Amino acid sequence: MMRDSMAAALLLVPTAPVPVRYRGVWRRTLLQTPERSDIETTVLWLQTARWHADIRIPAQRPDFSGVTSLAACTPVQGAWLMRQQGFAGTTEVTDSAQGDVCAWHRLVDFQPPAAGPDAGFMQFEPARLIETGVHGIYLEHWIAEPCSLPGQAVFQRMAPSGDATQPVQLLLVSGDHVMHVRSRAAAWPQDAMAGMDFAAVAPGLQAGLLDFEISFGHRTADGWRITHSTLPWREGITVALRMDLHAGDMATLDWDGSPASWRVLELSAPQVTWHLQS
Repeated sequence: MMRDSMAAALLLVPTAPVPVRYRGVWRRTLLQTPERSDIETTVLWLQTARWHADIRIPAQRPDFSGVTSLAACTPVQGAWLMRQQGFAGTTEVTDSAQGDVCAWHRLVDFQPPAAGPDAGFMQFEPARLIETGVHGIYLEHWIAEPCSLPGQAVFQRMAPSGDATQPVQLLLVSGDHVMHVRSRAAAWPQDAMAGMDFAAVAPGLQAGLLDFEISFGHRTADGWRITHSTLPWREGITVALRMDLHAGDMATLDWDGSPASWRVLELSAPQVTWHLQS
């Protein structure tokens, strides 16, 4: 049986932060496997000292004009949405005889849980980062996005009870970029197996399973403009983000007009200079 990770697991983080050279926002420019080569999928990876979020938007997206909800999607649109990928969790970098091994521990995942761990051998070049598979055969090239450092923060939304909310909600900031992650409330079917893709697990348009938002945006004079989202109708929206830090590790955060209590999982200078309106 397969299930999504519990929100409580998000508080278990590696004891050692990843090296500074990994931090920021990375854009993938190439995926090469024995079966295919891909330079068209939009892939963005936001990495902080211990946390990551990732969004992967396939090419040839159908027209979503006039669509404002999953319920309004056609079967063609739904089939394309199932091809999206994205996840969030913690990151761990260790040494090996072949160099750095970077492991991404996926605690929430748009796709069904993978059959094996996600880890790559990493090699830094002057103009790019090269990743090759530890548990599979692949090659990926990454380039750093401008204005993604300094200043990073990670927040997790908390319920009035003091527990982490279900579904999980995270907000990651890196320089002038932000990634908002809200996992699905629906559970995968009990007979689903790890390693299956979305369409195999849940054929047909199942809005409850597709209701998983990963939105990537960047700072403007008016707020945070969403440029890529697993919910396409969110793109182009500008979101005001207001923050009030409290003593300890808590903050009141108003994201998209919804004020709530959030736990500060990570915060590095500059602390409140991202147009977080206090």
